[in-house]
Amino acid sequence: MFIVVRRNSQLRSHAVAEHTLLEKTYSPSFALVHGKPPRDKSPVSPQRVLDMRQGSSARRLTDRYLQTVTPPSTGRLEILDAEAPGLVLRVTPNGVRSWAIRYRLKGQAQRRATFGSYPAVSLSDARTRAKTIAAAAAHGTDLLAREAHEAAERRAAAGRPVSVADLLDRYVEDHCLPNQRRGSLTERLFVMHVKPAIGEILLSALRRADVVEMLDDLQNRKGLRAQVNRVRSQVVAALNWAVEREWIETNPASTIRRRKLEAPRERVLSHEELRAVWYAADTLSDPGRSYVKALILTGQRRDEIRCMRWDEISGSLWTLPKERNKGKRDHALPLAPALIEVLEQLPKAGPFVFTVNQERPYAGLRRLKEILDRKSRVTGWVLHDIRRTVRSGLSELHISEEVAERVLNHAQKGLGKVYDRHSYINEMRIALDAWAKHVAFIVGLGEEGENVVPIRAL
Repeated sequence: MFIVVRRNSQLRSHAVAEHTLLEKTYSPSFALVHGKPPRDKSPVSPQRVLDMRQGSSARRLTDRYLQTVTPPSTGRLEILDAEAPGLVLRVTPNGVRSWAIRYRLKGQAQRRATFGSYPAVSLSDARTRAKTIAAAAAHGTDLLAREAHEAAERRAAAGRPVSVADLLDRYVEDHCLPNQRRGSLTERLFVMHVKPAIGEILLSALRRADVVEMLDDLQNRKGLRAQVNRVRSQVVAALNWAVEREWIETNPASTIRRRKLEAPRERVLSHEELRAVWYAADTLSDPGRSYVKALILTGQRRDEIRCMRWDEISGSLWTLPKERNKGKRDHALPLAPALIEVLEQLPKAGPFVFTVNQERPYAGLRRLKEILDRKSRVTGWVLHDIRRTVRSGLSELHISEEVAERVLNHAQKGLGKVYDRHSYINEMRIALDAWAKHVAFIVGLGEEGENVVPIRAL
């Protein structure tokens, strides 16, 4: 028996010992050469042969031996346990004793893994572990790989949302707020309508019937209309997001259809109402006053105007970046001289055009609308109706549908969106200049003749 430190001279001695052992076990000529059969007639196990080829010796380990074994001066001492095939004690020069296991699946290369140090892992536990791994390998199973996979699955499961409310929180935090212009509105919708109804249901137990019951309650008991379909859309989107991350197998709400509850808004401000709103805005201080006039003179969406930045304006051209508009495409919009005059009266103390504290965009839209309603005495309208009013006004001025739709940054239809790459800057400039003069005439600031637009459609 040899205890071998891995050095070249000692490995050569070990190779001789290995050759002798193999010859005793497998060579019939041993008896002819030595005149007697080998003492141990039982064959040496393949694992034992493999262990010797690795440059380690074997002996039956005991706790006393483990406690008194002398560390090598250099290199690393490896001692195989004769009782548990593949179990290896490794001793370093600083006296650290650790366990390793060598095992081989049929037809594959040898594998090695460590599993703790002595005496933290006792000899008895190390033998049990080694025998278990070897037995699994004999049946074609890599126990260590399987355990690692199961551990990874447990770690993944620990990060999975458990309830519907958990999912909605993750969806808002990881997707809506970073990627959506109005992610906070989605969050509020979940808080008000979804979490109270189905938030405590386990995500894995959510049924289509649960979502349908929630929507029925919003429609029939709470009397909601448009909000019902918005709730449905956001719940379906959140569940699809969960499917992509394999937190659930299928989306139980994917087949729930939109409800025919929403009548498209048709509200357009009359000339008298538009005049009243304009003069009501004139009584306000900035940024509210200028913000309302920018809505009327451009027809853009309220948040696109509200978050307008000075660095987006170059001369008389405002480029609305794709990150800030619903169409997800850069939108270059000419500004009418009347609007440029309005903007020039605003201070440029911060990045935002319409701001109170020069650090954040103007955020008082609800209060602004209440004041406009009270001072103008116009009822039954919302700020978005100004956009529809502008679009209708462009048609009234004989602006072509192509140009008017581009002013509002609506998506183009058919092959035009693929092949028509004309910018329409000049056409939109003529259209918005004409609209600004039309507004001036409506509110009594312009002459009637300034409202004339060429009969030829722009």
